[in-house]
Amino acid sequence: MIVFFFKERGTRIVCTAYTDLKLVLQMPRGNLETIYPRPLLLTYISSELLDPNVKNYKRAFELMRKNRLNLNFLYDYNPSQFIDNLPQFIANARNDDDICLFLSEIDNEKNTRNEYMKYILKYDDTIVIDQSKWYPKANLICERFRSYLQTPGNINSILTSYVKQSPSNLEGALKFLNEHPQSFDAAIRYMTYFIDIDRLYDIALGTYNFDLVLMISEKTQKDPKEYLPELNQLRLITNVHWRRFRIDCRLKRFRKAIENACEYLIEQILNPTDENIEKNFHEFVNILETHRFYRIALRKILSSAEIQSTMNYVKNVIQLYGDYLVTKKYYIEAGLVYERAELYELASQAFRQGKDVQNALKLLPQQSCQQINEQYRSLAEQFRHDLLYVDSGQIFEIYLNDYEEALVSYVQGHEWSHANRLFFTTLKNRRDLYEHEFLSAFNHFYDDIQKQIRTDQDKFQEYLQRLAVLRTNLFQHIKEILDSGRDYDIDENDDQSDDEFGGAGDDRRTIATRTADDNGSIRTRLTKKSGSVSSSKKSQRRAAQQAEKLVQLKQGSKHEDLALVRELWLLITKFDRLNIDIRHVIKICYQISTHERSLEYEYKGEALQNQYSNLMTTIEKELPAIWLTTPDQQQQQNVQNMVIKKKIREKFKKDLDLISNQYRVPANLTSKTSQWKLVLFDFDITV
Repeated sequence: MIVFFFKERGTRIVCTAYTDLKLVLQMPRGNLETIYPRPLLLTYISSELLDPNVKNYKRAFELMRKNRLNLNFLYDYNPSQFIDNLPQFIANARNDDDICLFLSEIDNEKNTRNEYMKYILKYDDTIVIDQSKWYPKANLICERFRSYLQTPGNINSILTSYVKQSPSNLEGALKFLNEHPQSFDAAIRYMTYFIDIDRLYDIALGTYNFDLVLMISEKTQKDPKEYLPELNQLRLITNVHWRRFRIDCRLKRFRKAIENACEYLIEQILNPTDENIEKNFHEFVNILETHRFYRIALRKILSSAEIQSTMNYVKNVIQLYGDYLVTKKYYIEAGLVYERAELYELASQAFRQGKDVQNALKLLPQQSCQQINEQYRSLAEQFRHDLLYVDSGQIFEIYLNDYEEALVSYVQGHEWSHANRLFFTTLKNRRDLYEHEFLSAFNHFYDDIQKQIRTDQDKFQEYLQRLAVLRTNLFQHIKEILDSGRDYDIDENDDQSDDEFGGAGDDRRTIATRTADDNGSIRTRLTKKSGSVSSSKKSQRRAAQQAEKLVQLKQGSKHEDLALVRELWLLITKFDRLNIDIRHVIKICYQISTHERSLEYEYKGEALQNQYSNLMTTIEKELPAIWLTTPDQQQQQNVQNMVIKKKIREKFKKDLDLISNQYRVPANLTSKTSQWKLVLFDFDITV
């Protein structure tokens, strides 16, 4: 049942003419009017005309054009059927204008099937459309139409198919016109409906066909004195590729200009015939440096198997690319580019700046430098300055045989295993170095690491005790509220005064300030309200940053407990990452004991391992208490205590939103799974 809504109340349906799809209405004043309802039109077109057994595209086209329906529907209703019956559609068209009208309405972005199906009362719901195959549709339709259209009768529709491609293929349209000059004048007049004639002149120039350019220029309003000198100057360029380069530069198609210039360079490198090669090369370089198409130029030039990267001009282009990469601080990439042109000194320097040790070492023997040892020494000292101690020590050791300097690099980088290896192999008789350089530095490092552990452990205990005090005070605060007969609401009691359960000494805030803190200022409330409306990622990130600034470690501050949790997470993570250094140190302690034939360093290694192991055991036990992840299992506690502790956990969980995600969960202890312990120092007697 169809319900039509008319502008005037009292309108009556007089009759219908199904074959003509019109509906006759009698208006309240007695006059008769005729309308064509869209549901009737679309139902008739889809079920009667586009039906697989009928396929009357001619009648469907006429009805849609007459009633101003979007002609894309002819394709969108069933794309595969339309493409299969395209010759029939073209043959049934009354003239070329109908085809032009259809092509001009092709829209890649619009799928009229989704738009019109809601009006269709009866349709074939078995039609399944493969979107990836039939969309986007503009290029597919235009190419299929061109394969069936005939010349000269369909010149305009063929041109329309070029224009409606995505993107428009105007150069293809002009090349087609050049192949069919008999219809040139009328076709050009037709194309001016789509594109300005002056722009058409530039497009014609981009085809590199001067005959076509002259034919187009005659249709423009330009004075021949404007374009003839330019065309004559271009005609004088004998080399085809360089002429195209000049044309592309004139049209600001710099990518194509670089490609054509590269073709010109390949020609001249293999068979030099142009006396102006140096001048042209500088012009090419100016365009290359301005628009930075280095990679495209190199790919184009080196695509020729006969071109070598060390040839003249090619080497210059490669060096330009490398220089550009250096200015952008892409040092390793610059070194790779320089190496291709065998610019070894520049490549080595770039690799050194990029701290690529192996490539820098590889290129040193390739340089024509007589004082190669000085180069190695300079490289080793630079790497030591750049904190690449192992690489620096290996250069001194392998390439310069300077074991003392190698030892200095290893010791400065705390690479004790490398230093120990030197004394076992090449410095066996250097007891002075072993005692004054190696043992002295190692003992200092051992003392520092022990001191750091004790300092951070004291800080850990301090934070842990302070957090326990805060939670005890909060427990008492909630208990007082419950004892007074009131209920504790974590939302209402979120903003307590600093000394209420923080233990701060004096209260410096006025009553007005405390009221503003508790309830939030008008501006704050409005900001929160507007923030829910504009929930962009940027605003959310800014709000999170502002909220985290409220979490301060100052004693008595509003969210001191959260600040303590954050600091404890950082300390625990710092302790956990120390297991690699501990493993290294205790292993060296055992080796020193072997070398010294004394148990002194073995005891030191055992003490350090036990100290670190006890610390990590303590931390692991305290994790649930810090993040309140495990409820108390005491069976004897009364109901009130259980309720209070539950509210404390709820409040803590709610407040965690003020700090970053990583601090909201206990730190992950990698030392639990890594084999950092030395079983030689383990208390287990069975090991």
